[in-house]
Amino acid sequence: MNLSRLLLIVAFLASILPARAQIAVEISIKQRLFIQHEPVLATVTITNQTGRDITLEDTRQGQWFSFQITGEGDHFIAPRDPDYHLDPLPIRAGETLKRTVNLGQLYSLGDFGIYRVRANIYFGAQDKYFGSKPTHIEITEGRIMWRKTAGVPEGMEGAGKTRVFSVLAHQRGEQNVLYVRVEDQESGTVFCTSPLGRMIDGVVPQMQFDSGNNLYVLQLVAQRSFVLSKIGVNGEFVGQSHYSAPKARPFLRKQPDGSLQLVGGKREQIAQNRADLPPPPKLSERPPGLPKN
Repeated sequence: MNLSRLLLIVAFLASILPARAQIAVEISIKQRLFIQHEPVLATVTITNQTGRDITLEDTRQGQWFSFQITGEGDHFIAPRDPDYHLDPLPIRAGETLKRTVNLGQLYSLGDFGIYRVRANIYFGAQDKYFGSKPTHIEITEGRIMWRKTAGVPEGMEGAGKTRVFSVLAHQRGEQNVLYVRVEDQESGTVFCTSPLGRMIDGVVPQMQFDSGNNLYVLQLVAQRSFVLSKIGVNGEFVGQSHYSAPKARPFLRKQPDGSLQLVGGKREQIAQNRADLPPPPKLSERPPGLPKN
């Protein structure tokens, strides 16, 4: 290679390398394995290294916040709504911001397999994309332990329709995690696929509906320690409570009015989040304009 060509390459690299570092982008997905329709929470970290205050905003060339997702055979996964709009985001010089989104809401990740995920930030003032290093996730399916169909009561959204409740177990690392899924199989709508916490192998959870067709799940999470979860007929996570049972295993008993009573357990605390799982992202952490449900 002659000297003039070498100098040309050096000059070209010098012109693009600083630009690539002007906005640093990182993506973090805390787990690799997900079951079908489970929320895939991705946290994107954006650092403004331009040396001045900037505003990230959509242009005709593209949205300022996006992901590049490919499946098996490098198949490109398009966003559910390619024309989504995001509010502008001002970032001060040197500032770092984090945004957490559910990729399952934005992209069709229903097929089983391995996906390659990269976060992209578009800076319109320079007409450049700044991308994170890619990460990988795998979509599998859990083991169905229990499945029942229940109707939606009068006065509720979807009254008169039916919901299919499924309780699934899925091995996540060294823990066996229990999930609940609520769906309308007629329309194909999945209202939730939510983790309820760890499950002790060999101990089958107890599942029962109350008079409003809310599902209660009682599971053993540690020695003489139980968690009771309540899931609404439209997939709402209503609450979760911890119980201790030093003498015998507690159980759910239906009362004459249709309510449920837990027998044989002492209530310890009301959990704000699902047992042994990270708290869901706050709505304020999501980029403005992205779906909130």
